Parts: sequence; structure tokens; C-alpha cells
Amino acid sequence: MKKEHYLFDTHALIFWSTREFVSDEFIDFFDEQMKQGYVLVSSISFWETALLAKKGKIQIGDIHEWKSGLSENTRIRIIDPTASEMIDSVFLPNCHKDPFDRLLIAQANRYQAMFVTKDEKIKDYEVEIFWI
Repeated sequence: MKKEHYLFDTHALIFWSTREFVSDEFIDFFDEQMKQGYVLVSSISFWETALLAKKGKIQIGDIHEWKSGLSENTRIRIIDPTASEMIDSVFLPNCHKDPFDRLLIAQANRYQAMFVTKDEKIKDYEVEIFWI
């Protein structure tokens, strides 16, 4: 089955939206996928981004404004985690301790989407991956 949807890992969303740390080819490819409505973003990525900004690990001014800009100016589809996805994430193999990544993996599997990431630990899971 051909995958037509892509779920961004949080860092992939940040890199694509800020146009930093990724190639022009990556940006062009996902700009086109976004126009087709094939890019999924989990609402938990905004939570994780806010936590990273609060800790000073990334520099994004107003997270609400950033999220609103993405929602209003792109065709990304924001998905909320379901209770089933949360439960499924707990029962994934213990390869990765990050609860955000585990939930994103469960969501990618539910939506039959490729998971867009650079996290090497994700290779240990049964999820299709698009490497940054």
C-alpha cells in the first residue's frame, strides 16, 4: 500500500516551518505534500515545542502565534491523540523512552502515515519512516 500521508516528528515540524537544518529538497517536497493535504501534525507536537521553548532549547517566539500561522497559512492537518493511541503507545517495545515519540509512532501507525524523523531510535519500531 502506498503511503500518502506523512506525520511530522516535532523536530521535523520545527525544521520545515522555520526552513532550518533541512535541505531545500526536503522543504520543496513537503511544501508540495502540504499543498496536497498529506502532511499530518499531532497536537502534542505543539505541547512538546512549548516545553522545548520554555527550557530554552529552541527559539520560537510566541508558540500560539506560530501554531496559528501554521494552521491558517498551510494545509497541514492537525490530529489529536485518541485514548486508544495513548494506550497503544504504552505497549510499544521499550526501545525509546520518550513518551512524545511513542505517541507519535502510535498515531503514524493508526493513520498509516510515514513518520518523518531524524531520530535513529525510531528505526527499532514497526513504523514506516521518512528520514530527514
